[in-house]
Formats: sequence, structure tokens, C-alpha cells
Amino acid sequence: MRKYALALTATSALLASTSLANAVVILTFGQSASNQAIVATENGAQTATTLSAVDVPIGITQIENGVPTSAFFDMSASSVGAATPILGGTAQKFSGSFSINSLANNTGTNYLSGTFTDVTFGTGPGGALSVGAPPDSLAYTSSVITTLNLPAGIGLGFANVLPGFTQVGNSIGSFTSSVSGTFSANVVEAYEPGSLALMGVGLLGLTFIARRRVNR
Repeated sequence: MRKYALALTATSALLASTSLANAVVILTFGQSASNQAIVATENGAQTATTLSAVDVPIGITQIENGVPTSAFFDMSASSVGAATPILGGTAQKFSGSFSINSLANNTGTNYLSGTFTDVTFGTGPGGALSVGAPPDSLAYTSSVITTLNLPAGIGLGFANVLPGFTQVGNSIGSFTSSVSGTFSANVVEAYEPGSLALMGVGLLGLTFIARRRVNR
């Protein structure tokens, strides 16, 4: 039984690592102008912060099933829990949504949109919103891109952060910045735990049958 349990664990790990290895970049963008597109606003009690971006003109530099083009980026997110010091900077979890559309006011072609929960971190003039699933949440929708499977990830880079990325009280302090982004997804469906177990049992069964034939 112990050998079978070890084999099942190894099978699950192999399938999971194969799925992670198939992640590809599905969209990248940069701002079309050098304005401060991201607005972070900390509340008066210094316990929570919101992030917002409204109709930010961007240039899509790479997109699956499409050609580079202009678009509009929107984002709305709120902090979840307190900020904490990390690696000389500050980290705080945020939950929210984003959209990249061909027209302003979230209209036109939906190049990519979604919801997320993960960590914003940084120090001084630079910062980032790093989103991966698992362990936290990320879900995509698109009218153009077909590779939307998990595991997936978002990397939003905040540059020219003013007055600087830092913790004020229990939350990230107010700031403005420019933004750029990279979005990735998996080319195959991530396996559910039940599917992994079923595959593992199936492989173990085949191994058992093979051993019986050899021992006859």
C-alpha cells in the first residue's frame, strides 16, 4: 500500500508540473501616454486602500489570436487585510477586477477581462500587482483569446510611483503611477484533484496488472 501511495503522489506531481509548464503569455500592454493612470487611495483611518484605473489608453503589444492594437484599460480593487513589510518593501493583498476593451466605458471588443485576488508589493518609485492561481483566485473572459485555462497569472508593473510606494499605518499609502501588464494562461485545462486521483488509480491498476503478468 505504501508503494501505491508513493506512486499516486508522484503521478499527481508529474501531471501538475506538466500543466504549469504549459503556461503561455496571452496579452501584454503598455500605456500610450506617460500619465499617472493608477490611483491608489488610502482611507482616513489608514486601514484600507483602493486601486483604480479608468479608461486608460494603452497599446496592446502582444495578443493571442489577434494583432497589436490600441485599447482601454480599467481596474478596480480593494485591499484585503493589513499591509506587511516584506523584503525591504511592503505587501498587501487586493481583490478586484480589470478589463481591456477596444472602446472606452467598457464597451467594444472584450480583449481580456477578469477578476483576481492576490498581492500588491513594492518599495519607493516602483511596485507590482502579482496574481497567480492557485493559490489565490484569477478568472478570465475574452472575445478574442481562447487560451484562458488555469494555472494562470497577471503581472502589473507600477512605474513612476508618486509620492512613493510605502506602508502608512496598516495599509499601503496613497499614490499615483503609470502601468504596464503581462497576462498568461495555460494551454491545457488544469486537472481537478479528483481527476488526478482517478488517473493515479488507473496507472496503479495498469502497473498491478503488468506485475501479475510478469509473475505468472
